Amino acid sequence: MAEKGIINGVDVDQLSAMVDAITEKPGIAKFTFRAKNQWIKGGRNRTTIEEFYGACETHKHSKPFVIDKDEPPVLLGEDLAANPVEYLLAALAGCLTSTLIYHAAARGMG
Repeated sequence: MAEKGIINGVDVDQLSAMVDAITEKPGIAKFTFRAKNQWIKGGRNRTTIEEFYGACETHKHSKPFVIDKDEPPVLLGEDLAANPVEYLLAALAGCLTSTLIYHAAARGMG
């Protein structure tokens, strides 16, 4: 782990403590994320995310996250939001970016 401080916006002390805690008790690394979905019309639907399970307890977000999805007209939608595949691509990009930044911070690379 890197020296104490903030690197790439990551609190390296907290990151180190989290890694140590998981090493001691691997079960706290088990997370379950939840989402509720509602069909609206045609290809449009809405997902609400309110809570998740992790570190051996359920956590509520400070407010629900609401994600609308739709399809472009060529796929018979109204183009009111990104489509589910575009959200999946955004999720994968976000996951990869966060992982790279956390690993870089743990190694002291800014």
